[in-house]
Amino acid sequence: MKKVVYYIMAGGQGMRLWPMSRSHFPKQLHSLLGEGSLFQQSVQRLIKISKPENILIGTREDLYFSIREQWHNLNFKTEPWLILEPMSRNTAPAIALAVLAVRERFGEDVIMVTLAADHVIKNHKLFEKLLKEAAIFAEKGDIVTFGVVPSYPETGYGYIKTGRNLKNNVFSVAEFKEKPNLSVATKYVNSKKYLWNSGMFIFDTKVIADNLKEFAAEVWTLSRDVWKKRIEKDGVIRLKNNLFEKIPNISIDYAVMEKAKRKTVIKADFRWCDVGCWRMVHEISRKDKQGNVFSGDVFGLDTKNTFIKSEKRFVAAVGLEDLIIIDTADALLISKRQRSQDVKRIVDKLNTQGSELTKFHTTVYRPWGNYTVLEEGPGYKIKRVVVNPKQKLSLQKHRFRSEHWVVVCGKACIVSDKKSITLKSNESIFIPKGHKHRIMNPFNKEVVIIEVQTGYRITENDIVRYDDIYERS
Repeated sequence: MKKVVYYIMAGGQGMRLWPMSRSHFPKQLHSLLGEGSLFQQSVQRLIKISKPENILIGTREDLYFSIREQWHNLNFKTEPWLILEPMSRNTAPAIALAVLAVRERFGEDVIMVTLAADHVIKNHKLFEKLLKEAAIFAEKGDIVTFGVVPSYPETGYGYIKTGRNLKNNVFSVAEFKEKPNLSVATKYVNSKKYLWNSGMFIFDTKVIADNLKEFAAEVWTLSRDVWKKRIEKDGVIRLKNNLFEKIPNISIDYAVMEKAKRKTVIKADFRWCDVGCWRMVHEISRKDKQGNVFSGDVFGLDTKNTFIKSEKRFVAAVGLEDLIIIDTADALLISKRQRSQDVKRIVDKLNTQGSELTKFHTTVYRPWGNYTVLEEGPGYKIKRVVVNPKQKLSLQKHRFRSEHWVVVCGKACIVSDKKSITLKSNESIFIPKGHKHRIMNPFNKEVVIIEVQTGYRITENDIVRYDDIYERS
């Protein structure tokens, strides 16, 4: 049996799960179903059958610290093996670069399993069993995928039409079908010949490389160019932005899978969901007797088949049916369950308006800790800043704003211009505009600071960094 390596794609934005999912803290980093985030659950499923060093993770550069922190929270002794993409791209470039990384580390004689970080799989034993079966077919030269037995006519999934029966639950692929409308999806499900396309693929790295060369030559050639100019340190692979952006933005389905000659689908019933929209979250969640799923401080009266998630406030629902209600600190979503795919249209509208609501939560996570915007208005912004033990912010200055810091919990070492002081709870300092400054927490407990920013231009881009332990300067 050839060596098997697993590739988890964790760079998506998950905008159909807005307002919980934002581009800088997307759905795969959230805990939605069960313990740990969706990304952590994806890793833990593999640890039962693989070593951590055989797991490659592809994600965006701006998600690096969040992915790294969640990996370390799983208590592995090894650092994560990562490919950091400088911008969002589709699955064909991601897989091409992953193949190059795997062949560089392990040679060409390797089976690769590509997975997504936002999938939920409830029957782990069957998943493991079918992975082994898929690897056997991949060794013979097939590109293998899992087709999930549809439980209803979902319009948010692609479909796979099964062809010749090869063995029990294994079929040749007759055709890949794009996401259909409801009437077409209903015909697919009723015919019993179609399966949901899970987006998981298993193949020999030489086979997929040959297929990329034949059917997506530009993707393969440009990916190799990017790979040659990579910057690699401690298992973290960074890519040149000016080269990466030249690779065509195309999915692996379009680029290769629809054209490949040897395609096999394994009929899988391991209770899978790709958590693509709120309706899917409701479908796969444990419900009460009325079909409701409530998360947070929620009370329902005469309410049926409704999903309500509240982060902070008490939410009362009276006489509701078939709704999705998501209440976050800065945005409220109310949708019919059947229309939850259309949340993406709201996100697109907000993006055209330049809204920050699709990018950040009120709480933003940084490698040193996090900050929460408490209030803002013309010429001011108030934040709650949490610096984790043994961490420090960059040495920096601001050109357009001054800051006032009040320590409310713990102790902080402060650098302001040429002086250095330690502040305890209820002590404060003023940082004038243009002064170099830094917050450090060398202690064993987190420090909490209330920060008041004032100035005529207050943006997160107003930072000039001089020194940074996270290599952001």
